[in-house]
Amino acid sequence: MPEYLRWKDRIKIESFNKLGEDFVLGVVDIDQDTCSGCGLCVPACMPRSIEMVNKKARMVKDLPLCMDCGDCVAICPEKSIKVTRFVELKRAFRFLDRGKPEPPRRF
Repeated sequence: MPEYLRWKDRIKIESFNKLGEDFVLGVVDIDQDTCSGCGLCVPACMPRSIEMVNKKARMVKDLPLCMDCGDCVAICPEKSIKVTRFVELKRAFRFLDRGKPEPPRRF
């Protein structure tokens, strides 16, 4: 059994079809000019959102599940990867039914 779902399997699951409605996933920008093609970022990416194409790293085009953890940014020796969009949760507070979102309490 594979460790992760292939994009064809992701599309079949109903919850993956509604990703843009409930939350927006992260995006990393990989500078192709400075990428050396070492491939260290591919195994560092847990959701398998980065792949190697023509000896250069890039984000998977079909439904990348980037969590913007920053592991790929930290491991890149050329510093050619930057997080450009972070995960945005929409309607999360409505699901909790606690009213308007407020900053966390101080302890």
